[in-house]
Amino acid sequence: MINAPFSLKSRIQFKPLLPLIIILALFVAAKILFLLRYHLPIWDEAVYLGMGKYIYSLGSSGLWEILRPPALPLLTGMVWKLHLPQLFFSEIITLLSGAGSIALCYLIGKKLFNRNVAVLASALLAASPLFFLYSSYILTEVPSTLFVLATIYFFVNKRYYLCGSSAALAMLFKFPNGLMLAAIAAAVIVPKLISQKSQLQQLIKVAVSSFLVALPFLVFNYVFYRPFTSNPFHAIFRPFILASWHQSNPAKAITSPLLNYSFYAVEAFKQHFVFMLALAAAFLFWKRKWFHDSGKLLLASYLAIYAAYFTYIQNKDERFLILFLPAVCIFAAAAFFEVLKFSRGISLKHLKPVRSLALVAIMALLLLSFAVAVYKDYHFYSWRPSSEPAVASELYRSVTNLGIKGAVLTSEPVFSAYNDNRFFPYYFTSFEGIPQELKALNEWEQNKTFEAVIFSSETLFCPSGDFECEAAKANMYGYLQSGFRQVFNGTYYDGLVSYYVFVNESLYGKE
Repeated sequence: MINAPFSLKSRIQFKPLLPLIIILALFVAAKILFLLRYHLPIWDEAVYLGMGKYIYSLGSSGLWEILRPPALPLLTGMVWKLHLPQLFFSEIITLLSGAGSIALCYLIGKKLFNRNVAVLASALLAASPLFFLYSSYILTEVPSTLFVLATIYFFVNKRYYLCGSSAALAMLFKFPNGLMLAAIAAAVIVPKLISQKSQLQQLIKVAVSSFLVALPFLVFNYVFYRPFTSNPFHAIFRPFILASWHQSNPAKAITSPLLNYSFYAVEAFKQHFVFMLALAAAFLFWKRKWFHDSGKLLLASYLAIYAAYFTYIQNKDERFLILFLPAVCIFAAAAFFEVLKFSRGISLKHLKPVRSLALVAIMALLLLSFAVAVYKDYHFYSWRPSSEPAVASELYRSVTNLGIKGAVLTSEPVFSAYNDNRFFPYYFTSFEGIPQELKALNEWEQNKTFEAVIFSSETLFCPSGDFECEAAKANMYGYLQSGFRQVFNGTYYDGLVSYYVFVNESLYGKE
């Protein structure tokens, strides 16, 4: 007897996943429309693309920023090394990470609560404008969130070695994800189960696997950065130490205390109106004693620790919310069904009108929340041009178009996404004495010369009112005009940003 290719058993297994499959299908279909339009990389995207080239060319192409995590460049560089269109396929990596995050959000919601919560939570995440938008950017937030959720998923399924490995990978995509180890520790210690041997083994397994996965990165740091540091500790943790400065990045600081501490709460409510139910989840966490479940406690610890950390640091960016947005989705979904259950449970005759009103209100809130979110998602399509804009073909490809083959100093990393030269960024330098740094580059590179300099005053940050900084940029422009030959200039981005390319005339045209 020949077995049917699609048995009754397979149908039964397929049916529970049908809502997730529909959500993923709609998400991927919507993202394909993004892929059909031109992707002009932003600043941070270009850094990860350039770092990928640097890794796989062994330093002869691209650029390097020590304070960036290595995992995403390892993927974007692999695409470049395989001679595939780097921008296109790197975006697919992020898209797949987004789809994986939605699937894990569903699986975690189903494991910790129920299928209804899982469906709503994954739908909320997929439709959230912030998540929807940045799952088309080649940035670390969405891929790292995939591994954060994998960490939680493996924990609730008692796969502790995989849990620790996922936590380490999440950190290698984005350093602040080291906070997941604190969340895991809280989930084990808070219930006062640490005294039990089995619980202690959980922490040991997570810690050992995390350390082993992170070890190659730490060894790399020691080997390559030891000559530039005063002791082994500073070498091993140099990227973390330098990246810690970014916590107080003045370019993205919010000075108002009220706006500073409410930033991520406001951003969350912008995603979905229904997220206000996450406040109800905080009450239910104690009322329903969810904290007795180590998985729910981990989810709550993850949300609380991440929200506290990103609220505390001075640097604020809406996309940081993505890192703990899935927890908001799951708790909001759980609270929604608890409120719905409570509303349906109102049985007294004189309260029946209240029950009807409550049911209508809660359903209207959910529908309105999705309607507004989907409208915002649709609006994002207009952000991308239909074909390559002049800023890409004229400006960012200018290095190759001008026949410049040697090393290039740049005040903006986007050029590294369009050209295979070796780029040296100088946008981290304090502006006082920048010309001296340009001159000193030959000594730092053991007398290797650079062929060109890309300069844009607008891409070099100065704090508001810092006239000394602005004067230093003007002095640098004068220095370049007097010591180099200008071969390109143009103004882009609606006339707001001017760019100049200068070549070292004594080396121009030489190999």
